[in-house]
Amino acid sequence: MDPEVLADAYSKEGDTLAAARKYGEAIALYDRAIEVHPECCEAWTNKAIALRALGRNRESLACIERALDIYPSPIAETLRDRILGETGE
Repeated sequence: MDPEVLADAYSKEGDTLAAARKYGEAIALYDRAIEVHPECCEAWTNKAIALRALGRNRESLACIERALDIYPSPIAETLRDRILGETGE
């Protein structure tokens, strides 16, 4: 299977779990998406959102920075700004 298609499937499954507030399980799926396709900006961004929901802001920020390295998404930029504002970094 194409790595991008597989990563998208893992990411969408992660989104479903994140919507159900099963953040740990969602992060595991985002990690699988990243493993098969490291340039999956959506997986990096959504992993950051899930980590932030768990209060893991430093890890979240690292994921957002990686997502922004791949593609300058307004969603990722907004999340980065919020995390930086919350942590005072």
